[in-house]
Amino acid sequence: MARETRAERRQRTREELVASAMRLFAERGVASTSVEAIAETAGYSRGAYHSNFETKEEVLDAVVARVVGSLEPELVAVLRDQGSVLERLAAYVRGFLLYYARRPVETRALVAVVAHRTTAAADAYDELVAASLADVIALLEEGQRNGEMRGFDLVMMAAMLRRTLDAEGLRVAHGAPVDAVSDELVATFSRATRSAP
Repeated sequence: MARETRAERRQRTREELVASAMRLFAERGVASTSVEAIAETAGYSRGAYHSNFETKEEVLDAVVARVVGSLEPELVAVLRDQGSVLERLAAYVRGFLLYYARRPVETRALVAVVAHRTTAAADAYDELVAASLADVIALLEEGQRNGEMRGFDLVMMAAMLRRTLDAEGLRVAHGAPVDAVSDELVATFSRATRSAP
């Protein structure tokens, strides 16, 4: 077996620190998780933490990047797939909630980071949300253009969808039945956006 290079060792350490932060954020929240706890839980010293992250904000960014990096490509593919806009919206809702059901620790960690940033760094949170809504807004806009959806404020509807998915996703991550929650949200947002028959 080949020995790890220094770069590989550093990357492994960083990944283990991010995994530790994710677990602790999911269990305790961001404010109640110290740098020392992240390092200790991962089996490293505080020095190892600081050689990988200059600030706690950097580890928050790494947690968000890991979760979004595994979820976003799947959701973007659904939004850009074939089918009606309402079918793709339903698939987006289901895909989002299934991810939350399959990966409860990542979900709770992401929600903890979002909650922390909502109060501690509202501008950064607003930018993150705006970027994450772009594809949903594009889908809703397509639905309005082709007459499948009624007129409504695109940004407001996309933001309501995202906030609802975050809240209900957290319930799913804590064991709420994913199919029942998905069905209700699909029905609700379909009725809220669909053009009158």
